[in-house]
Amino acid sequence: MYRRGKKGIWYVSYPRPGGGHRYESSRSTNKRFAEKLEAIRRAEVAEGRFRLPASNPPTLEKWATQFLDSIQHPNTRRRYASSIRNLTTFFGEARLSYVSVDRIEAFKQARLKAGTGPATVNRDLAVLRRMLKLAARQRLIAQSPFDEVEFLEERSQRRQPHILTFEEQERLLAVASPIIR
Repeated sequence: MYRRGKKGIWYVSYPRPGGGHRYESSRSTNKRFAEKLEAIRRAEVAEGRFRLPASNPPTLEKWATQFLDSIQHPNTRRRYASSIRNLTTFFGEARLSYVSVDRIEAFKQARLKAGTGPATVNRDLAVLRRMLKLAARQRLIAQSPFDEVEFLEERSQRRQPHILTFEEQERLLAVASPIIR
């Protein structure tokens, strides 16, 4: 354990599960707090509860392929594949850890600027959110950035239903086939 910086923040060191050491800021100037954090981390490592994210996460494209393979229903797989094409076109060969709130916001703006509707963009974001949630669960990334991402408003863009007047209804029924009447 050691102090760093002008503010005197304490840093703790503990062994990694696979060997080597991990260094972490306690984000505190209190030495007792840092000692407690170090003891907690060492206990987590000893009990096998401490899981670090992968130091070299896969690319979005590679993870998307694995993700699609896990989808059972063909219609769902087809819909997700469409969204993944849009995502990989924008993010390219980026690693999962590179997908940040700023990059997601840029993706939303680029899709809207290209003329895509908000509902379609939201479907793409839903697929990305699920992919990143699974990646975080498998500890490929530390956490999903979707805690800070808002979906687009869809309702204002939807067509409003047209309620027929009595005259319109009569004219429609006059020309409709007998099965419909």
